[in-house]
Amino acid sequence: MPETAIANPLLRYRLRWYAVSTARLLLRRWQALVLLVGVLASANTSVFGNLDTFAHPVLLLLAPGHGVPWRCAYLLLLLAAAALWAYMQRTQITGGAFMAFAGSLPLDARQRRRADVAVLLLADSPLLLMVAAAFVSQAARGGGLAHLLLLAALVPLALVTQVGVLERRAAAVAGLLPACLLLAAAFGTALAPVANLLVWAGAALALRRAPRPRSTAAPARLRLPAPSWPARLLRAVAGRHAAPLRVSFSILLRERRDEALAKALGGCALCAASLGLGAAFGHDARAIVAAWLAQGVIALHLSGLFRGLQMAHQAGALYTGALPLPPRWWRRFDLAAVLAFGLPFLAAPAALAWHEGATAARALAGLVSYAALLCVLRAPQLASERHALVLSTIVAGGWMAATIAYLY
Repeated sequence: MPETAIANPLLRYRLRWYAVSTARLLLRRWQALVLLVGVLASANTSVFGNLDTFAHPVLLLLAPGHGVPWRCAYLLLLLAAAALWAYMQRTQITGGAFMAFAGSLPLDARQRRRADVAVLLLADSPLLLMVAAAFVSQAARGGGLAHLLLLAALVPLALVTQVGVLERRAAAVAGLLPACLLLAAAFGTALAPVANLLVWAGAALALRRAPRPRSTAAPARLRLPAPSWPARLLRAVAGRHAAPLRVSFSILLRERRDEALAKALGGCALCAASLGLGAAFGHDARAIVAAWLAQGVIALHLSGLFRGLQMAHQAGALYTGALPLPPRWWRRFDLAAVLAFGLPFLAAPAALAWHEGATAARALAGLVSYAALLCVLRAPQLASERHALVLSTIVAGGWMAATIAYLY
């Protein structure tokens, strides 16, 4: 059978796998993007003002007045964000369990690379919209050819970074630092268009060429690993409950690592948004309310971790059911794991509210209230798969209103 006859169904399968396995996740991201665009549109009056606000993280790269080190570091930061975006959904992009079988098919590495890039473009569609908004804004305002070429070179550079993450090749991203240095050093000079074209061509060539096969290392000897310091710390704190807690933490931080990373990034973004609102409100009483609102949204955002933990426990129920354990033994340990994971993100807005003028007692009361909300949201998250988000939002909204009315 010709290789092209196999490669096309492989690409269709990869696209179908991504669409089915992360359709709801991609839909939520597009819903969040539409909500963000709506909020920004209400804050600005002109079309170009809305485009500039939406594409601000990308347009900041083109801001004058920054030196070469700052621009190079910001380029690396944007590429790191693209790498984390791909890492959060690596299983879905790479095709799932079917790719273990597809490895035996007569497909070369270049065809697999093409499938990776095709699915990455679908997964990166919310990010590409931000780059497109920056491109349109610069083109409409006469930003210059060099700026447009820099935005065009940013896309293949991000794809090279993401492909390196998918293929787990650290050497594949080794050329990113020289490329970022070249772009930063040539910015604002007469050589900027040539440098941007060179980087764009190099990144496109890196995506097109087939990856080198990995060297097979000698098998390591079997050794029993020593307990790590988190395991020793957990045993010292939890005592006899350390073993079941370790199961919940292992599911959360190993099996569901991508989801936990996505929740952590979302929590950091919400903390940054509360800080930005506090600055926009002039650090008055409204900034304290914004911090309390951010705590409620963070609790709602992190409550989705309960569903992944529940699915993992249900998958292993055939094994754990044979052990002398009480039914639903994992409930309190899942609560403790998610609460420990979410406390740093809930504590940051509480500290911000204290900094903005709230008393220590009110800041602590808000933290306790929203920590309790995170535990309460486990029930609506697991009550119904179809209506989990609606039920959780209703509970969180009522809880936030009651907490703010009591503390304000």
